[in-house]
Order: sequence, then C-alpha cells, then structure tokens
Amino acid sequence: MFKSSFRFLVLLLCLTMLVTGVVSAQDAPSGDITFVFWDNTTETRAGWEAHVARFNEQFPDINVNLIGVPGVIWSDYLNGTATLIAGGEQPDIIWVATEGVRFLVDLGLMMPLDDLVEQDAELLEPYFADTAENLLNGFVIDDSLYFLPYSWNNMVIYYNKNMFDAAGIDYPSDDWTRDDFLAAAQALTADTDGDGNNDQYGFSGSGGAMFFTLPWVFANGTDIVTDDFCAPNLTDPAVLDAIQFIYDMVYTYEIAPAPGTITNTEIQFINGEIGMFGAGRWATGGMYREGFEDYDIALWPGNPDNTTEFGVDGFGIFQSSQNVPAAWEFLKYMSSAEVQQGLVASVDSGSPLGNIPASRSVSEGLSQFPPANYSAFYGSLDGSVRPVTAPPRFNELESIFIRYLDLAMANEMSVEDAMNAAQTELMSVVSC
Repeated sequence: MFKSSFRFLVLLLCLTMLVTGVVSAQDAPSGDITFVFWDNTTETRAGWEAHVARFNEQFPDINVNLIGVPGVIWSDYLNGTATLIAGGEQPDIIWVATEGVRFLVDLGLMMPLDDLVEQDAELLEPYFADTAENLLNGFVIDDSLYFLPYSWNNMVIYYNKNMFDAAGIDYPSDDWTRDDFLAAAQALTADTDGDGNNDQYGFSGSGGAMFFTLPWVFANGTDIVTDDFCAPNLTDPAVLDAIQFIYDMVYTYEIAPAPGTITNTEIQFINGEIGMFGAGRWATGGMYREGFEDYDIALWPGNPDNTTEFGVDGFGIFQSSQNVPAAWEFLKYMSSAEVQQGLVASVDSGSPLGNIPASRSVSEGLSQFPPANYSAFYGSLDGSVRPVTAPPRFNELESIFIRYLDLAMANEMSVEDAMNAAQTELMSVVSC
C-alpha cells in the first residue's frame, strides 16, 4: 500500500512525532469518546486503563470511557456488542480481531478509514510501510480499510527440545509434513508408569476451538467455508480428513489426551508430560515466568502445505461516533511504535507479553526472549498463511461448528455425521 526505505530509527522518530507533537494545542481534539473492548480476563480492563492514562498524557482533553463486553469466545463478544448498540449505546471505537471484522462491517456499524488515512498519509506512511501486507489485507473489505492493525498471532507448534533429545528424534524442519509430525508424536508418547495408559503424550490441543482446529484444515489446502463465503464446506473430503485426523490423534493413534483432560498445557509441557502443542505467541509468557527455555517453535506441519493460520486485531471507528477527530487520535496512538513496543516488553519488565506487534521492525524485539526461532512468528507472513475463517455471521458459524466438533470429539457422533449435520445447519448461516 505504501513503500518506504526509512531506517528503523527514522521510523521510530516519525511514529513518536505522531503521538507527541503532531497536533497543535489549539487544534487538538477534545471531548468524550467511548471505547468497546472484550472483557474476557480479570486483567483486561486494567490493561486498557493503563493505555488510556498514557494516551491522556498526550491528549488530556479527550475523555475515554471504557465499556467492557464479557464473553468466553468471540461470538459472545460480537453478540454482546451488537446487543449494546441495539440498546441505544453509540460507542466511538472498538477493539476487534479478524473474527469480528466482516460481522461488524456487514452490519453497517463501521466507518471506512480511507479518508482519515489520506488526510494523515505522510505521517502514517512509515506505519503502513512497516506493517505486513497480509495484516493490512485482513482489515480491507471491498477495497476500503476499516481497522488499523495493532497486534496479531499465528498458530505454530511448540516442541520440548529435552523430550526430542531423549527420544533421539530430529527437531521439526521448516517443511515438515503431517506424517513427520505423527512420527514424532508417536515417539514422544509413552506409558511411563506401566499401568497400561499413556501418561506422556506427543501432542496436546486436539480440537475444541476454531483457532486450534483450522490449521489442520488449512494444511489440507481447504477451508470450512468456500472462498467467497457463500456456502459451508464441511463435507469437502479434505476437510473431513483434517477433522478425522484430529479425532484419530486421541482415539486411534493415542498420541493426544482427550479434550478437557489437560489441566495446564504449558506446565505439563515444561514437566515433560507433553512433547508438542499448538498455540500463538501468548504461550511464551507463562514459560518465561517459569524459567523454562528448552523449547522452540516450528510452522504447522504440512499436508501438503505448511500453511499457517493467523488472526490480526486492531481498532476501528463506529459510524455512530459523535467525535471522530478524538477517536482518530486514539487509533493513531494505539497503532504507534511507542505503544506496540509494550507488546514486546523487556527483560526488565519480568516477562514477554502475549501478542506479536503489527510493525515488523518492532517485532524484532522478540529476539530478547525465547524461542530461538522467534522469526517464525512474523516471518510466516511472507510464506503461506491464511486468516482465521470469518464470514459475516462468524458468531453463528463458530457456535455451530464447535458444537458439532465437540460431539465428534466426545465420541457421541462420527466425524462424518457431525460435519454433515453442521453443514446442513450452516447452509442458512453461510450464504450469499
């Protein structure tokens, strides 16, 4: 979208100017704005309050009101936001990720940012030049940009190097396949106490959530909906094969524990009870705090392609906003290098944080923390990647898909019957 040869120091200077001295005192926006966020952990509100406090150091005359929408999964948050607006609330800003983009835009709730970007094109040019095209494209619908990327995650495989060494197997390669993964997982699975039941598993993370399931589907070169979002695609043989493999990991190969039987994946990974698991960068924090560094990451195993799933989050402005100038300043501030640097954290701060910065140069700061192959996070965007599947009615898709996946994983329905039933139910949800 934008091209630049600025070096990183120039980039950081420009983005610092963006949030410190661009707007003169007499022209600075003022007044109230309301920010909607997903209130899904006990620490979430405090985190946003801290951001607002720092924003007010630059814009003391803008009052940011926070509205937290509770929920366990994305569909809870999206439904709650829609209910909030239907009830008469007129918020200005929302934080959302890929899962909710088309949902919000399809309802006509969001304002295209193109004119605002154009008005500040020179100042924002370094930001766009330093943000991967795949992240920006995740927020473009019908050639209009609706959100500014802030942070993101992809799904990778974490592997315990000590366990690989003890089993005498090679670490995963950049182009490893699903067969390679299965062979490694089988070598890492063991009945260590001789009671006839496995208590050491090669892998953990077999189903139960969209973000954890889709990488297996993407690796098969397919998706659970058609590319144009006009129909569900759950009866595609390649989709059925991927879901069957997730089931087989538990019940046929017995390399993964049944869903719901793992109490703390990261701790059991550290303790050598799990050899591999799938996650985004969010998993690094807990292991860092435990002092565990004997692990690394690999891209998702291919079948045949090593396609990695990703989701990006960012900030948008509602069509109902009564104070667009103030809302726009908040979006620019939250997208700046200064704020994104907080996603990296530092050794002095005690631990890394959960997401990957949207800015490529800022993400280089991940090098100060494990894993050694940290470049596989941002570097994956230059390879084969697909965004999490998110049609306009994602909230309903997620609920229906997970319900039938859970039935299959609980052995209450066969994979084929479960996906056929989900396909039928989704025909009226995923359509054009």
